[in-house]
Amino acid sequence: MSSEDNKRIKKEISWAIGESLLWDISTSDNLTSAFSKVLKTLIKNTPWTFGQIWRSKENIVYIYDNDPFVYGSESHLSFRENSKKSFFNMKEGILKIVSETGELYFIPDLAKDNELKRKNIALEAGFRSWLAIPILSHGRFYEIELLSEKILDPEEANLDLLGVVSKRFAEIVSRRVADEERKALIELSSEIILTVGTDCMIRKTNPAFQKVLGYERKHIKNKSLLEFIHPDDVELTKAKIASGTKEGFENRYITKYGQIRYIDWNISHSPESGTVFCIGRDITDDRLTIQKLESFADQLNVNREQLYNAQKLAKMGSWTMEFDGKVNWSPGLFEIFGLDPNDPPPGFEDFIQFIPPEDRGRISQNYEKFLSQGIFEETELRIISKDGIEKYLSVKGEGLLNRKGKFIGGTGTMQDITEEKEWNASLRQFQKMEAVGQLAGGMAHDFNNLLNIILANLDLLELNLRETPDLLKRIFSAQDAVKRGVELNRRLLSFSRKQAINPENADVNQVVSEFSEIISKIKNDIIKLEFCFESFPLICSFEKNGLENALLNICINARDSMPEGGKILVHVGFSPAGKEHRSMISGLIEMGDACIISVRDEGTGMDSKVLERLFEPFFTTKGVGKGTGLGMPMVYAFVKQSNGMVHVHSELNKGTSVEIFLPLVQAPSLGDENNKRRILIVEKGLKGQTYLTALLRRTGFEIMHAYDIYEANALLASYPEISAIFVEEELKLSESDSAEWEKIKTKTILVSEWNSKDRHDPSEFVLYRPYSWTKLKKLLESPIVSDPAKN
Repeated sequence: MSSEDNKRIKKEISWAIGESLLWDISTSDNLTSAFSKVLKTLIKNTPWTFGQIWRSKENIVYIYDNDPFVYGSESHLSFRENSKKSFFNMKEGILKIVSETGELYFIPDLAKDNELKRKNIALEAGFRSWLAIPILSHGRFYEIELLSEKILDPEEANLDLLGVVSKRFAEIVSRRVADEERKALIELSSEIILTVGTDCMIRKTNPAFQKVLGYERKHIKNKSLLEFIHPDDVELTKAKIASGTKEGFENRYITKYGQIRYIDWNISHSPESGTVFCIGRDITDDRLTIQKLESFADQLNVNREQLYNAQKLAKMGSWTMEFDGKVNWSPGLFEIFGLDPNDPPPGFEDFIQFIPPEDRGRISQNYEKFLSQGIFEETELRIISKDGIEKYLSVKGEGLLNRKGKFIGGTGTMQDITEEKEWNASLRQFQKMEAVGQLAGGMAHDFNNLLNIILANLDLLELNLRETPDLLKRIFSAQDAVKRGVELNRRLLSFSRKQAINPENADVNQVVSEFSEIISKIKNDIIKLEFCFESFPLICSFEKNGLENALLNICINARDSMPEGGKILVHVGFSPAGKEHRSMISGLIEMGDACIISVRDEGTGMDSKVLERLFEPFFTTKGVGKGTGLGMPMVYAFVKQSNGMVHVHSELNKGTSVEIFLPLVQAPSLGDENNKRRILIVEKGLKGQTYLTALLRRTGFEIMHAYDIYEANALLASYPEISAIFVEEELKLSESDSAEWEKIKTKTILVSEWNSKDRHDPSEFVLYRPYSWTKLKKLLESPIVSDPAKN
C-alpha cells in the first residue's frame, strides 16, 4: 500500500472521528455530558491517552472536581490529583497565548519544553506529548487538555481535526450556556412566562404562574388559559391572542384562593408553529397603589371643596406670599376682591391699590415691618373691590419657613367682616333704642300719673267754674292740652314695647287711604301731595295707629325738607318675594311677599353721616324747638314691632325715599302663572334687580334683558314673538338714532321716575316708578302686550 493510500485512509479515519466528535457534542444534554463524550472519543480513537477539562473564573484557570476526565493508568491518576490542586493565571504563559489567540498549543516533546509549568509532573506520570485545545465562548474560557506517552508529530496529533472541533465546540458551548441561562432566567423570573396556542390552550409555563396565581404546573397543563381569567375579561383576552397584535393589554385573573390579580401582558406570535409567547407582569400592587392615590386625590378634592365652601360661608380666603415673588390666593380671596380666579393673584404693589389712599400708609408700614422683622400684626383694613364695593377685612398671618427653618415669606387669611361691622353697628343702635325705650317707658309711666292728677283736678275745677265762662274756657284749653299729653304718652309707651299694643290684620291700602285726609293737611301752596294704591287688598298684621303715626312723621319730615316747595308721593304697592330685588336691604331677602309703603319727596336729601344717625333717638337736623328727634325712632319701633323692615335712600339735592316693608298675611293672586309670553327689559345694569322684573316674573312672563337699544334689536330679530319692551327713560335714543327707535317704538313702554320733568308724547306708553301691580296691569291689558299680533 502506497504512502498516498495511507494518508488517504488516515484522513478518512480522522474525519470520521471528527464527525463522531461533533455528533457527541450536538446530542449532549449539557456541557458536562458533551465534554465527557468528546474526551472518551478522542482517547479511544487517537494516540492521546489522557484528557481532562480546565475552566476559568475571574481570570483564574482550575479543574472542577466533578468535571469529566479520561485516564489509562494509575500514574495518570496521580497527575490528575496534582492538577486539581493547581491554579493558573490566564494572563501568563501558555494560558495567555491560548486565551488570546484561540489557537491550539501543541508540545510534541515535553522533555524539550521550557514553558509548561507542570512539565516535570507530566514526565513523572509517563507523558511525552501535550496539547491544549481552547474553547472560547462569549467571555467564557474552557480548555481541553490532552496528553500522550508518545512523542507525536502534528499529523499524528490530529491538530487540523481538533482545531475544527475547537471552533465547533465553542459555538455549541455558547448556545448551551445561553440556553441554560435562559432556562434559569425563565425559572427564576417573577414575571409569568408561558406559551399558548391560538386556541388559548396552555403549553408551557414557568414557576411564576404558580407563585402569582397559586396553581401548580400539573394542574394547569393542557388547560385553557381562559379558565383562570375573570369572566368579564375572557372575550378581551381571546380577541388579543387571536389578533396576533404585539401591543400590550391588561386583564384580571382569579387566584386559587379567590383573589383578583391584575396582569399586564406582552405577547408575540410564531406563525409557523402557531405558538403565542406571553410575558405577564403582576401589577396588582401598582393598581391598588393607583387606586389609593386616586382615592386620596378624590378625598383631597373633597377636602378642598369643603374648605372652599367653609371659607365661602365664612366669607374668608387664604393667601401665601414668598419673598421670591410667588403669591397664591384661594378662590375665596378672588371672590372677596371681585377678581377672576383664572388671573394671577396680585402682588403687594397691585394689592395696595385696592386700599383707599388714606389707609395705605398704615398697611405699608405693617408690610415693611413684616419684611424686616418677620412680625405680622393682625389688622383690619378697608378695600374697594374691583366691582366698586367697599368692604372691611380682618387680616391674620404668620411667618412662612422652609424646611431648613429659614424665613421665606408669610401665610394667612383675610375675612370679609363688612356684615359683622354693620351688625355691630345695628346692635349698638338697637341697644340705644332699648335704653331709650326703657327710659321712655319709665318717664311715660310717671308722666301718666301726673297727667291723671292734673286731669282730675281740672275736672273738679270745671264743676266749680261753670258760672264763670272766661275761666271755664281756660279749663277746657288745659284739658285739651292734657289729652294731647296723654296721646303723646301713649306713643311713648308703644315705643318702649317690643310688641305692638293692638296689632290686627288689615288692608294697608284701606288704612292709608282713610288716613290720607289727615296727611293731606300738611300740604300748602308750595307742597303737593300724591297717593298711589293697589287695586287689590294687601293684608298685613300691624297696629293702625302705629302706621298712621309713622306715615305722618315721615310726611312731615318730607314737607320740612322742601322749604322751596315740591311734591310728595305716598305709594302702597306689592313687593313679591325674591332675593334679586331685595339684596340692598339686610334681612329683607328672608321676608316673603310683602306690602311696601313708600314716601318719596323732592327735598334737600341727606348725606351718609346723617343717614347713619337717622333712627338715633333725639337726633334731629331741625332747629331748636322744631324737632324732638323721636319721630324716626318711633317709625323704626313701629316697623320692628310689626316684624317689618325699613329702608331709606337719600341723595343731597335729589330727595329722599323711605320704604316700609310689612309681611303679607296672605299672598295675592296676580295673574296666570302659566303665561309663557316674553317681555324684554332694557336697563344698564343687566341684573334684573328691580321690582318690575320681580312683578313680571310673578305673573308668568319670561323676562329677557338687554344693555342698550342695539342689543335689544338683536334680541328682537331672534325672538320676534316678544310682547313688549320696557326701556329706561335715560336709554331713550337721540335723534341721530331715531331709525333704531322707530323699529321698536310700537312695542316700547318707557320707564320713568314718578317726578320726571320730561314731556312724553301722548302716543307713548309710560310706566312711572315706583312700580305697582295696578299700573302694570293696565299696560299688560293694553293691545301692545295682550295682542302682540297688532304690532
